[in-house]
Amino acid sequence: MLALTTATQCADVDLWSQFPISIPPTVSSTQLCPFQGTELTLRMGEAYEDKISREQAFDQVQTVLRERLLNLGQVSVGFIPLPPDQFLIQLPSQLDQRQALQRITQRSHLTFRLHNPTTPQTESLILQKIELQPKLDAKSSDLRQIEKQLAQIYKKLYGPPVLTDKNLIDASYQIASVGHLWDVTLRFDAQGAEQFEQITQKMAGTQRPIGFFLDDQLLSEATVSSQFAKTGISGGAAVITGNFDLETAKNLAFQLKEGSLPAPITVLKIEAVQTEQCPSTPQV
Repeated sequence: MLALTTATQCADVDLWSQFPISIPPTVSSTQLCPFQGTELTLRMGEAYEDKISREQAFDQVQTVLRERLLNLGQVSVGFIPLPPDQFLIQLPSQLDQRQALQRITQRSHLTFRLHNPTTPQTESLILQKIELQPKLDAKSSDLRQIEKQLAQIYKKLYGPPVLTDKNLIDASYQIASVGHLWDVTLRFDAQGAEQFEQITQKMAGTQRPIGFFLDDQLLSEATVSSQFAKTGISGGAAVITGNFDLETAKNLAFQLKEGSLPAPITVLKIEAVQTEQCPSTPQV
């Protein structure tokens, strides 16, 4: 089980050898030419919330997708918005196409939920979760079914979201104070900081975890030390510690920092392309 603590200054380490200087990635607003790779045509669905207009949702999706493309690797990617609801994306052949597509289209909605008090029913659900978790970690062939089963269990074990990524303004990764593991650091806005303080004060010393969910799948569970029972964790920052290697912590931090999609994205067309001449306008 993970432990949730206040953010601390990263210890001095030689990171230069781990992060060599390289040419930064670019996202082009025009079609790349010459180009060899995959062209994706994506369509935005209806927004998850009624509070924003379709135009606002399109602008927000555009911002999130651009951030995700920038973090795919040291490559040039083509990204052309096609209002009112489509996007053309060019992924060069150097990228893992399947992995890139999954990252681009995933909602990545972060929520914090509180574990319900223990009852005979929740104890039974916890046992079911313990039995299913190894199959999920082992990438079982019936992975989708296991995820659905776990999602149903989590709905009963945890209450509704008490904090979401709407209040997250930054996420980063840093080397842990012990061993060769890595941590993920979160920073909230003023409203999120206040909510986080109240949440951690409520859960401090209860041994009931705070669930850290991404798209309704549990990423981690964190308990709060009893030392925060009177004040909660203040300052608007926290460090989630766990068995993260560098790549896992880096990807998770990027995923959280990029933000969640306000509307679902579906793939209309996937086409392998190798061309020396590009059309003057994108074809849908």
